[in-house]
Amino acid sequence: MIVATATDTAYVELTGVMLASLADKAAGDIGSVCVFCDRVSEDDKQLLAASYGRPGIAFVDITDDMVRHFASGPVNNHLSRTAYARILMPLSLPEATGRLLYIDCDTLVASSLAPLATLPMEGFALAAVDDVARLVPQRHITRNRDIGLPDEMRYFNSGVLLIDLDAWRAQRVTERTLDFIASRPSLPMMDQDALNGALRGAWLPLDESWNMHHRLEKGVYKADPAIWQGARIIHFIGQVKPNYTDCNHPARDLFLAYRARTPFATVPLKSKFGRKVEKRARRLRRFFGKLKRRVFGA
Repeated sequence: MIVATATDTAYVELTGVMLASLADKAAGDIGSVCVFCDRVSEDDKQLLAASYGRPGIAFVDITDDMVRHFASGPVNNHLSRTAYARILMPLSLPEATGRLLYIDCDTLVASSLAPLATLPMEGFALAAVDDVARLVPQRHITRNRDIGLPDEMRYFNSGVLLIDLDAWRAQRVTERTLDFIASRPSLPMMDQDALNGALRGAWLPLDESWNMHHRLEKGVYKADPAIWQGARIIHFIGQVKPNYTDCNHPARDLFLAYRARTPFATVPLKSKFGRKVEKRARRLRRFFGKLKRRVFGA
């Protein structure tokens, strides 16, 4: 089984910490690691390789040609074009067969991944965890209606995706997702909406422990703290990531413990003010990058 993730310059540190957790908990369960990189420097790639600390890690640069299909995609303040990379991975690794586990870079691997290597996929190309929006029925309904799905249809979070590469290619999931994007150029949740819209419920539900994610409610995580102890993959959704000084996520101590094992251990944690600056900078970079592709086709 291949484990893949995607990152850009803003998320290198988070990616390094995720890789450290992967090496600690699951390196023996996987064949290789592939990191898709959007304008990540060679120095930063070396930091990521050092964070993993094992052989079998490779880096694939995300090129403008690879993401040309998404030139008209929606601008998002905290998600970059790496969010679309998971749609392209099965075709970008043409020699790969078997299973690919995609994991967002803002996650921690907290247990062995071996059960996913042998999990019966029942003919589905993809297995995933229900999005936390299911806990707020009206929000779930609104999200489904935004992309043309029936109110009651399940909707998954795309932060952890178990992919049967052969089935994905045979069922043309990438092509169907690209067609969905082309038909709906203003998707609220970018790639996640596109994948759900293209698959229309034809995916295998995983236990939520494989992508444990909950949102802040008025600055507080209201979910039972015990659920994080049983999480197999912890997903730090939202803009307040665990490398910020004002993060109060229940699993932040675990994040910091793995961070201490990486080259980022001595890097100062980011501030709330710094987050606002980064947000504005990312917004401008993505706006001008998209403008360039539209005007010059680059």
